[in-house]
Parts: sequence; C-alpha cells; structure tokens
Amino acid sequence: MNVNKNLAKLFSVPHNDTLPEKAANSGGTFDAANFNKDYALVQSNLKDLIGSGNVALEAALKVATESDSPRAFEVVAILLKTMADLNNNVLDVHKKAKDTTGTKVEVKQTNNSVFVGSTKDLQNLLNKERSTEKDIVEAEVVEDEQKQ
Repeated sequence: MNVNKNLAKLFSVPHNDTLPEKAANSGGTFDAANFNKDYALVQSNLKDLIGSGNVALEAALKVATESDSPRAFEVVAILLKTMADLNNNVLDVHKKAKDTTGTKVEVKQTNNSVFVGSTKDLQNLLNKERSTEKDIVEAEVVEDEQKQ
C-alpha cells in the first residue's frame, strides 16, 4: 500500500492518486525583455545613489572639518564605507547580468617570457644599432712587400 493511502485511511480523508499539475510559468523561465528592463532600472538606481552619496559625502566632510567633532568624522567614515559598497554593488550587478545571460567573454592567454641574461645582453638584443657588440669583420693585415 501507498503511504498516502495509509494516511488518508488513518485520518479518514479522501485520497487523490493524481498529482496536481504545475503552473505553466513556474520556474525555469527567463524573459530577456524583463531582465533588460530590470537590469537598466537597477543600474540607474545604483548610479543615482552613488551621485547622491557623493553630494552627501562632500557636505558631511565639510561639517566634520568645520566642527572638529569625532562623531562627524565617524559619520564621514561610515559614509565612505557605504559608497565603496555601492560601487562594488555596481560591479556585482554586471557580473550577475553576465552570468544570467550566459554571454562568455574570451580571455586572451598571455604567456610571460623571461629573459635570462645581463642587462647589457638585453640592451644589445633590443637595440641592434646602438649595440656594443656590433658585427666585427675579421680581416687579416697583409703587408705589401713592394713598399719597403
């Protein structure tokens, strides 16, 4: 026997063998148009908050410097922390949007080369015209016997 049937029998309630149907839009759906509107709204709100925070920060800093109050400087410090968090939130929104939409950014691989040698060798390698090790043509000095 099924557990549900046993419980229905125990509590004297009617038992229904069929499972309820799921709603058509429940879970797993993604609406790009709504996402783009929401993304633009969130980004706009964060930028507005940052702009307002900058104005508030200037005013609080002016009050703090004029009053020399420790509490005023504490408020400035808290406001600075809040502004830094807002700026990080803007970056988080970008990252989440990229993760949600599934766009991949290609990362170009950079292989670092290491030069092993002296600085003189490196300079000679980089600038051949000014190199101290210019190509030397070896020649043999031949004395002319007729001149003597």
